[in-house]
Amino acid sequence: MKTKSLVLSGLTILLASTLTGCSSSSDSSSKNSDSHVKTSQKNRKSSSSKEVKSGQLAKVGEWQNDMMQGKMKLIKISKINKTYSSNEYDITLKNFKMFEVTPKDNEQKENAASSFGATEELTSPYYEIQIQYSIKNNTDNAVQFNGIKSIVTASGTQMDPSSGLQDQGMGAEVAGNATKDTAVMGLIKTDEKSKLSKLTINFDTFANTTDFSEAAPSLDPVTIEFN
Repeated sequence: MKTKSLVLSGLTILLASTLTGCSSSSDSSSKNSDSHVKTSQKNRKSSSSKEVKSGQLAKVGEWQNDMMQGKMKLIKISKINKTYSSNEYDITLKNFKMFEVTPKDNEQKENAASSFGATEELTSPYYEIQIQYSIKNNTDNAVQFNGIKSIVTASGTQMDPSSGLQDQGMGAEVAGNATKDTAVMGLIKTDEKSKLSKLTINFDTFANTTDFSEAAPSLDPVTIEFN
């Protein structure tokens, strides 16, 4: 378990660049997460297009230039807002987004492939999913969430931390009686993007932060469906 507490330090700049707005009123450590999840609306759009200069991509068709990845366009969004509990800890799945990402050069494409542990060469554009979620600790003591183990598509394609999945919540420590907002990103095969109707999420356990023993078992797998 202890090794999982170190996973966040190994996440690439790519994840930091795409997750910079999942702030939490209960946990100040989450202030620097996802640029697609910021809530600032002032001057967020340019006057001549659907380009978003700052703030979240909130409507299908909106896009922004990401320094690490290139042009990111929102092509699908769906609210989830469902909470699941394991002992005294809650996971709330908030929403689902899908992005079309067009790198401006091979370096950006290669960086993305390396960061996600892609087993195949990325297309241009390529496609990412994002699920925003929160971790709530209802106890007085800090707890570590060991993350999302895998996400499986309707056609059976599995994304996990070694192949196609970047989970900012893996190894996250949540203070007593606090809530931490976070997100998980995954690569979707080009031929799956138009038929992505559901995803199954497999969770890991919760651990005590003192000795990394199990504080609560993993949640049962959750399947979310989209319109």
